[in-house]
Amino acid sequence: MSSSVTPATLDYLAQRLDELAAQFPTSPDAVDLVTLTDDIGTLGHHLQHAIERAQERFTAPETVYPPERVALVRLARAAAGIARALDTLAEALTYATTGFQREAVEDLAHSPLRNDSEVLRIMTAEKYVAARARLRHTAAALRTASTPAGSSTPRTTGLQTQPAAAPQPRQPNRH
Repeated sequence: MSSSVTPATLDYLAQRLDELAAQFPTSPDAVDLVTLTDDIGTLGHHLQHAIERAQERFTAPETVYPPERVALVRLARAAAGIARALDTLAEALTYATTGFQREAVEDLAHSPLRNDSEVLRIMTAEKYVAARARLRHTAAALRTASTPAGSSTPRTTGLQTQPAAAPQPRQPNRH
């Protein structure tokens, strides 16, 4: 029997995504092509693992009950967020590599900026920042999903702790 997708599963994935996002460079000087390809690989691994986990649960759909189905929907949404971040990092790779410089600055065919490695590093760093934001948003959504929508503790305001007093007889209005 395969393991279920639980709030703990979603929290774990959220934590991994936050950790990866925290390592993304935010300045052009910190951009490194080897690290970028590693980050793409790591993110691809998380995406593949999330998809495999969902597929594994639906091999026996009769064992997937409503609470887990909600978790699986959240996992699928997270996979979509991871895919968008992965796409953003793929764009960063396009900008960072010299083989694709034409795509990076296609409207500037005769500009000296076209082959300027510093401009490409800036563009790559901006893509990293966008991917970081996407991953953090996805992680936050996973955490939100793992906490119940309603409070499990009773509200203390507005509750009567003593029995209601017996109604008082109405006094006639006197003018």
